[in-house]
Amino acid sequence: MFRNVAPLSLSHRPLLSSPPRIRPCFIHFPNSKFASTRQKQASDVPLNDNEPRLPRYLRRQMAFGKPSSPSRTSPRLVTTHQDKVFRSKHYDPKKIQTPATNMKLLEPHVLSARLKKLCDENKIDAAFSMLKNSPLGSQNTPVWNTLIWEVMKAKRYKLAYQLYVDMKRRGHTPTTRTFQTMFKGLSRIEQWSAHTKQLENARLLYEAYQRHVSLIKKEDPSSPDLNVDPLASYIKILGDAGRFQDIFDVYYAMDTDGPLAPNLFIFTAIFRALATKPDSASDVTVPYLKNAIDAKLVWTQMQKHLRKSPSFQVDSLLVTSAISALMRGGPSEQSLAFQIVCDHFGLGASDEQPACNNALPLQAPSVDIILRLCNSAEKHALCVDFVQKIKRRPETAGGISLLDRVHMEQVLRALLAMVKNTGKDDGGDEALATLEWMLRQEITGKNGPKIRPALSTYNLVMEICWRAADWPSAVRTFELMTGYHAHDFIDGAVSDEPRLDKRSPGRTLYPTAEIMSSMIRTALASQDRANMRQCLRIVHHLGLEAILSHIVNNRQQDSKKVVKDRSFAASKLTSAVIEIIEKVKGDRDSPKETKQWKELSTRASDIQIKFSRTNELSFIPTQAAH
Repeated sequence: MFRNVAPLSLSHRPLLSSPPRIRPCFIHFPNSKFASTRQKQASDVPLNDNEPRLPRYLRRQMAFGKPSSPSRTSPRLVTTHQDKVFRSKHYDPKKIQTPATNMKLLEPHVLSARLKKLCDENKIDAAFSMLKNSPLGSQNTPVWNTLIWEVMKAKRYKLAYQLYVDMKRRGHTPTTRTFQTMFKGLSRIEQWSAHTKQLENARLLYEAYQRHVSLIKKEDPSSPDLNVDPLASYIKILGDAGRFQDIFDVYYAMDTDGPLAPNLFIFTAIFRALATKPDSASDVTVPYLKNAIDAKLVWTQMQKHLRKSPSFQVDSLLVTSAISALMRGGPSEQSLAFQIVCDHFGLGASDEQPACNNALPLQAPSVDIILRLCNSAEKHALCVDFVQKIKRRPETAGGISLLDRVHMEQVLRALLAMVKNTGKDDGGDEALATLEWMLRQEITGKNGPKIRPALSTYNLVMEICWRAADWPSAVRTFELMTGYHAHDFIDGAVSDEPRLDKRSPGRTLYPTAEIMSSMIRTALASQDRANMRQCLRIVHHLGLEAILSHIVNNRQQDSKKVVKDRSFAASKLTSAVIEIIEKVKGDRDSPKETKQWKELSTRASDIQIKFSRTNELSFIPTQAAH
């Protein structure tokens, strides 16, 4: 730095008597750019000329001290808290401040619980607003799936699809669980004729699902998200909407093997969709015969799939669904259905032996479908035989405790068909025996209230008695139903008031118009005037208005078809009353009974005339008059 400044040589120094300490001086050259006028300290000059001169940076450290080196990352000098100026005058840097990292953040599972609680309180919109305004760190795809499912349960399908779209806009990628949630929620729709937009949304979801699994298959073929379970609900949607061809488009678009091949849930969904009847409001005609043929083809392909993958095992629900789809087909499809029953449930005809020893255990839906198959194929005797075999089965394989009222009504329908078709003479006795067995089994067996006879059960038994002209069985059925002693209504009865047994609540039923109409026609079919008079006394005691009053009382709750059927039964009842009065008129009638029959005939004629004009029964009083 001082290369242009040179000290004086010794030859130019003046001579003195006593040589003092020599202090060098510096000469400034005019051409020098840098020069220093600061005098050096005494420590900078060596005491001896022979001493070596220290480097300049060492001499500066000796004179001024060692400077502090600034940080390489920050060229600014470090300042203290006293030099800093803070925005708030209340801020004290000496106090310990809580860092922001110690604050408890909102976690996704906590947010899901809050959303579910709001939805349980029917605050769907508030839950939607909370999710949209929550921190992004607390949002993920499972949280959105939770809210979508809660919205689906509330039957707000449009909002659920809006949530699905909004989730993707916010950067959350749908997972396989997302598609399963959407399809499962949309499958809860019953009348697709009123939700055509949601059916289109379901198709868009299926296309998005196809892209989703294709991407996963390329990135990670062994991913657990690579499965076809969501398509089971989509197939149910197509079946309920009557889109049977679309079902097979989905089926043939699947892989033949691997995780995207049809599995147990897919085959079950296909069979159930082919057997499902679309809603009555739609104009879709169900091709049951074609569906049964297609079900037979799917069953054959499923057998090939079973041979390829031994891990694939059928269950009771799959077999039951296949039988239900084949039930309404032709003889070939029904024959396959009976073979399936024999192979998988061990129930065959009397002269057949079960083909497999490890039969599936029977369940209540399986028994119902098997008995319906027998009646649909007009093998009514086989229906009765199957029930007897089930009674002898062990409980582990589905025994007598499995039977309920629905199963026994199928047996009664089989007996009714045999009486109609073959003129079975003992049909009334078998029907009454079945009814009495149900009442005993309710008390002594494990079946309990599920096998207790209902009005529909008594109606079937009474109709069988009518077709078989079995008046004693009809009278006994009336006693079991109402608790009255029918002996008190015969000719020469000594009791002024018929006896009525006291029963526990729910065990005494009041006869309907259908039941009484069948009972009157049973008395007419017996061609015995004593039976006819006994029946007339029963009708008069119960009251024609009381028998018909339930039609008016239940008209608002029941469907139009049920009201129409009951109205038809009321019309048949009035005509039967008029006919039976004409049969017994003037035959051993007392003056009192003659007057009663005349009043009863007049009332029945008035009801019949007004019913034919208005096709309503609003004029019938709702209060029973005894």
